[in-house]
Amino acid sequence: MALADWELPFSPRAVRVHIVRRSGAPAALHPFLGHPWCERDSDRGIARGVLPTPCITHLLRVVREQDVKDEIRCPRYLIGATGEGAARLRQDPEDPLPLRQLIFLNRDDDIRVWFLTNCGQDPLDLMVIESRPEDSEDLDETPEAPNARYLFFDRAIWEESAGAEDAALGNGAGG
Repeated sequence: MALADWELPFSPRAVRVHIVRRSGAPAALHPFLGHPWCERDSDRGIARGVLPTPCITHLLRVVREQDVKDEIRCPRYLIGATGEGAARLRQDPEDPLPLRQLIFLNRDDDIRVWFLTNCGQDPLDLMVIESRPEDSEDLDETPEAPNARYLFFDRAIWEESAGAEDAALGNGAGG
């Protein structure tokens, strides 16, 4: 019965999207820790969207719809801040968050946990860490961590969601 509740009309949530572009950047010491979410008093790299329901398809649509200079490629990681992490970001957005305040968003259940750890009045904070451009051409270049605890975002899900959106747009009235 609890799963059915997620299917019912759901209160949409605002999402603050923090985009980490890695092209041309020096190699990070860590693949997902140590990235600042944003600079103090800066809107650079921050976008916004609306997540109608807690599912990966809708989250990927929010990411794809961002109006940025260069199209967002398949992310290496999609990371949500817990409620504690989001509160910390509001106080000091320059400081990276510790691992305990991060939720790796790879499937619907992860997004539901993200929703539940954040109160409904504040936007959800999402960090999109893109793959380096060279990673998209040779997936073996940067292997995942050996313990596979923090998996890269699944490229097949990213591409499948793009295909589903293209099909929906092709079948729409605007055609």
